[in-house]
Amino acid sequence: MYVFFDIDNTLISHKGISHVPPQTRTAIELLRQAGHIPAIATGRGGFLTFTTARDFGITHIVCSGGAQIFADGQEIHRAMFPPEHLDAFREVAAKFPSLTAAIDDKYLYATDAFSPFFNYFNAQAGYDCIRPLSSLKSAIICYIMLPPETLTPMHGIFFSPPGNITLELMHAFTEARCAGSSKWNGIERLIAHEKASLDEVIVFGDGPNDVEMIARAKIGVAVGNASECAKNAADYVCGDIDDGGILEACRHLGLI
Repeated sequence: MYVFFDIDNTLISHKGISHVPPQTRTAIELLRQAGHIPAIATGRGGFLTFTTARDFGITHIVCSGGAQIFADGQEIHRAMFPPEHLDAFREVAAKFPSLTAAIDDKYLYATDAFSPFFNYFNAQAGYDCIRPLSSLKSAIICYIMLPPETLTPMHGIFFSPPGNITLELMHAFTEARCAGSSKWNGIERLIAHEKASLDEVIVFGDGPNDVEMIARAKIGVAVGNASECAKNAADYVCGDIDDGGILEACRHLGLI
């Protein structure tokens, strides 16, 4: 089986100091010993994913909300934010510089309004990954730090996106990326690359952007700390990740 895990609030707990619960490490190792392939499906950009992937020895990665895919350490797919719409994003960013940001394959583009998080991003990337928002030349994902229900026409491309851009809620912010990119779409691409079957896919997640993959996977698991929409979509809801929920679910499902 290919067992895909979201990162934030699934593999990594952010209760107190960000950490990986020890029972989760045990679960990943036991899955590997049982012949399964642990994998990642995350909204994080690739450069913010690799440190966690290396920590777990994971080489199958769907990241950037499905816009980037890696198999055995090689990038097999990348969908860029449509370049013809970058100026529309820049117009929003000029109006709301403290609310907008973007990523490409190496850097996070943001203003000093995001400085409280810079150390964390740099630690996840393993290098100085912050660049001024004004220097953005291309992007994989563009962000506005507002939920969709608060957006108005003044928020431009985030309020009325063209057909080749997908908007997705990420907890309290909204991201824009190339249409057709989602975690589940990325999983489909990766499984096709592996010449495997979608019947071999199990997913674990917690947030609104995990709902599609939880609902469409052979078995979708919502962790105990997940949002209600993720729990409602799940085949199984395990305990809180800090209480060994992932390990418990792997045992319950007979994977280990």
